[in-house]
Amino acid sequence: MRYSHLEYSIEPLGDFWQVSFCHASHGTFRRRAEALRSAFADAERVTRLGQEVTVRIQRPRHAAGLPARILIPRVRRPRVRPAAS
Repeated sequence: MRYSHLEYSIEPLGDFWQVSFCHASHGTFRRRAEALRSAFADAERVTRLGQEVTVRIQRPRHAAGLPARILIPRVRRPRVRPAAS
């Protein structure tokens, strides 16, 4: 059951990157890739719970003219091998 659309935001904060969820900070990271990894892992977990989630990634300050990237996590389905006969 989906209750609402949830959004994680990754944005520059001085020399660091901050992950926000529901307008509250959920961690600060030295590298953008670390912030993305953290936000996306949690977004996948929330997606498996049935929520609709996006991850909005702001560009670095030196690339301010570029639009933010929007990612939508997909639930990974385990691979099932056919039973041996």
